[in-house]
Amino acid sequence: MSKLNQHTELLLLEDLRKGSVQAFEQIFKHHWFQLYELAKSKVHSHDDAEEIIQQIFSTLWEKRETLVITNLSYYLQTSVRNRVINLIRSKITQEKYWTYYKTFIPEQQNATPNSVEFDDLNNAVERAVNGLPAKSREVFRLSRMEGRSNAEIASLLKVSEKAIEYHLTKSLRQLKLHLKDFIFFLCFATML
Repeated sequence: MSKLNQHTELLLLEDLRKGSVQAFEQIFKHHWFQLYELAKSKVHSHDDAEEIIQQIFSTLWEKRETLVITNLSYYLQTSVRNRVINLIRSKITQEKYWTYYKTFIPEQQNATPNSVEFDDLNNAVERAVNGLPAKSREVFRLSRMEGRSNAEIASLLKVSEKAIEYHLTKSLRQLKLHLKDFIFFLCFATML
């Protein structure tokens, strides 16, 4: 695949900022396969690689008017790298929670009660999270469900890390209060 020359790239970026669908399509057609291959080589999953590339190009289109890009290839490759890192962090976080769950929740002989209890707990957590104020809910989801660091969240939401810490502390307190009776009941039920 031939590289776009610097002049052509700058013209495409200028047209993209103005909302040109044709410029976006040309950028997409020129870069998507290379970016897909890069992502797939890191995550070893067709679906994850496609999702990463889709997110990158969606962001490029949605933020076209405000993005300051001087080197399109570098920007896109860096975006792939960052998305891959975020995906891996998220999977590591999910794996930690799953390992914790398997280690500390006693196994039952019958899988159906476990499944029902897990679904009930999951629903209770979801209701508790949805009951949080909007900003706290967003911070909690980014931190605990997507595995993002406080610095990443602060940068993404354009607030200080102290504000992120405040929202997480507030969220965890509210979730503990909301779920304490449920957890007690769940622990009692598993002892029977």
